[in-house]
Amino acid sequence: SYLGSVARDCGVHEVARGVGLHPSTAYRLLTVLARHQFVQPTPEGGRYGLGLRLLELGNRVLDSLELRTRARPVLEELMAKTRETVFLMVLDGDTGIYVDRIESPQRIRVAANLGYREYLHCSAVGKAILAHVPADRLARILAAGLPRLTARTITDPDRLRRHVLEVARRGFAIDDEEGEEGLRCVGAPIFDHQGNVVASVSVSGPAYRLSVDQLEAWGPMVRAAADAISTALGFRPASRRGTAGPRP
Repeated sequence: SYLGSVARDCGVHEVARGVGLHPSTAYRLLTVLARHQFVQPTPEGGRYGLGLRLLELGNRVLDSLELRTRARPVLEELMAKTRETVFLMVLDGDTGIYVDRIESPQRIRVAANLGYREYLHCSAVGKAILAHVPADRLARILAAGLPRLTARTITDPDRLRRHVLEVARRGFAIDDEEGEEGLRCVGAPIFDHQGNVVASVSVSGPAYRLSVDQLEAWGPMVRAAADAISTALGFRPASRRGTAGPRP
């Protein structure tokens, strides 16, 4: 943060003074940050500037802000139609992060903190994304293991692969108490202008109020909402890239 505040390359001693650390400690930290490209040594050595990794992270933040801005009216409309909590999740690495929500007006409702990171295999928003990631990414996620969160969590890789193929075919996913007991949801994928799956939207509520049949009935509506957000991001069906399964 000190390098960002001064907006110029700095030596180790200047950084140490700026952040209140001993020069040897500052040097060790700068070495670690440079290894991960958060800072970058100057060609002549001895000084450091901001690294390309920060630019990548900044672009992610901007993309997330644009997504939230474009998605918000659609999320609000979806909540008004269902009167259940609506979530927006973005793909980050091999997991998903909740970046927006419109809460249900009902007294008993689903709550999830923004910024919460979740596995992709145990929620409707996650499975909607997982059904459209490239095949090599899906294989990596399956190989990493599928933790069991409830008795209904799909933990068998072959079963999950078959399941996401069906999700891709239908265009929406259902979470039947797979991530948390007593909660159900239905979600659909969001694509960017290059045809990559980047996010998903879901409607979630308590299982006693939302039957699987109800979620099945809402599936096309949630998919239409996700499609509207994709279109706002510049997505056109012809631009969609190869994924885990077909999308009608």
